Amino acid sequence: MTFMTDNVLTFSNVSYCYEPNEPHVLRDASFTLKRGTFGAIVGPSGAGKSTLLRLAIGLTKPLSGTVTNTARTRMIFQDGALLPWRTVKENVHLGFTGTPGTKREHHKRIQEELESLGLGHLSDAYPRELSGGQRQRVGIARALVADPEFLLLDEPFSALDFETSARLSEELLQIFSERSITMLMVTHNIEDAAMLADEIFVFSGGTISHKVPVHLPRPRNRDDQHVEHIVKEVKGFITHAEKV
Repeated sequence: MTFMTDNVLTFSNVSYCYEPNEPHVLRDASFTLKRGTFGAIVGPSGAGKSTLLRLAIGLTKPLSGTVTNTARTRMIFQDGALLPWRTVKENVHLGFTGTPGTKREHHKRIQEELESLGLGHLSDAYPRELSGGQRQRVGIARALVADPEFLLLDEPFSALDFETSARLSEELLQIFSERSITMLMVTHNIEDAAMLADEIFVFSGGTISHKVPVHLPRPRNRDDQHVEHIVKEVKGFITHAEKV
């Protein structure tokens, strides 16, 4: 008999370094992400936040400790991370890797996802012909075609202007609510984390130093005093951790 756990992802005392004898990027990092929640990892640039996602999806193995991921998982990279020699539909088709289905079923699914993201007319275009927001949406479509239970997002707005970022964050929240997909986002932008997440994990000094719950209804306003309070609180934790 299989029992469903409330936790999609668990890090237990995870340590990692890129090369032997180099400083640890992660040191005894522990946290859990509950099913059906939107989590955000924030921290200084170059601190190793993206490494957490690579460990979460199994692209990297921990030096010590355990990473437990109980869900069908896909990852969305910065700027879509598209292959420039493949068309939009060919890039999205890569999302089916390791999943069953016929060529006809895959083609239908690809077109459905592209249409839902406003990209149906661009299925034969190449990445160089797309805007930054369109490239990121193609990356999202590639992740969604496999019907994931869990999405990892690595700085999804970092290459976008403010207006495009705001629209894309709304679309992600719609996907989150309508499809009941658990999400974990790495970002350097604390405001984005406060706008989207149910819980913010502060990553500094190689570990999760603080966990900040966000008990605010959606949609949220950046100018709301409660959002501003959370942003100030998280910034304070990061500043304190950098001084220690």
